[in-house]
Amino acid sequence: MFQGKELESLRLQKERLALQSDVRRQLLLSDWRRLQSSELWLDELLGLGRRPGWAVRLATAAGTLVARTLGAPGGFGSRILRLGKFAAVLFSAWRLIRRARRPP
Repeated sequence: MFQGKELESLRLQKERLALQSDVRRQLLLSDWRRLQSSELWLDELLGLGRRPGWAVRLATAAGTLVARTLGAPGGFGSRILRLGKFAAVLFSAWRLIRRARRPP
């Protein structure tokens, strides 16, 4: 079915693919270790401060999102505000109960 020349070609291709797989595996392991290091994340955070204008763009996007969310009547924003009011009442009641349980 296959002759010696074809078998040799297939064997070389198999070896080349195995080597490429090993190289890619090592690259993935290296990237994974680098991503897990806290120094990388610290460098990225510090690097954000060095890039001009990123905070302005982020604040503008966040402000626009908040305005759209809270501005829609009966939408998601009004539900959040109602939930916030309810949470404030629950927190006040919890503080009163906690104070009442304290020994004088």
